[in-house]
Amino acid sequence: MATTSALSVVHRSIDGYRYRISGKFDLGEPFTSVGRYAVDGRLYELTSGEHSVATGWTRDLGVQRFDDEFSLPNGRLRTVRVTDYDKRSGLEDQLLAVVWQGTRFSLFVPMYNAKPADAVHLFQLLGVTEHADGLTVATRNPKRAGIAEPGEMVKEVPGLGLLQVTALNKTTARRLPSWRGARLPHGELFRDTLDDDSTYFLLATPSAMVTVLPHEGETAKVPGRMAALKVETVA
Repeated sequence: MATTSALSVVHRSIDGYRYRISGKFDLGEPFTSVGRYAVDGRLYELTSGEHSVATGWTRDLGVQRFDDEFSLPNGRLRTVRVTDYDKRSGLEDQLLAVVWQGTRFSLFVPMYNAKPADAVHLFQLLGVTEHADGLTVATRNPKRAGIAEPGEMVKEVPGLGLLQVTALNKTTARRLPSWRGARLPHGELFRDTLDDDSTYFLLATPSAMVTVLPHEGETAKVPGRMAALKVETVA
């Protein structure tokens, strides 16, 4: 569960960073966090959030019930074999849908060409810790497993759009544009376009980078609203 006040919310990213989002916005929407981990030479994408996040994912896959369940430290692991149909490509993939469930939060990971034993093995090498404001995942064996790229916290904010937040450090700073942005009270704002020519904004604060994907029809209003947004990492 997030730590909240009327104008502030704190969420924990899967890689351990905690972000405080402040401003005169509706901050009550749930958050998710995504991290990519390299384990024994393979890449896995883990997504964490409130229980409803994992439930929504399995519902979209058509899961009615799980095939197997395992008890793990601090949580339980559930797996089920499903067929994932990509509407855009028309292709089907056989995957193992894997859900780790704690007390307040869950995480899920799709595993291809995998068996339930492979899921158990994955979480023997990656340890999950549940906190009051989110889950963190860390390696149990640095020689065989570790995070492959910075984690990301994702949150919908009405009036702004979809926020994708990462910590600002030497690695993520490489993503900053080469040109100067507009100075705001809590950072520097950049505007750019995606491959499909849609507009997005990037807010660089002293400790975080925030990509904002505006809601349809509200792009022109976002820059003026961004001045009220503050995003920072907290201990």
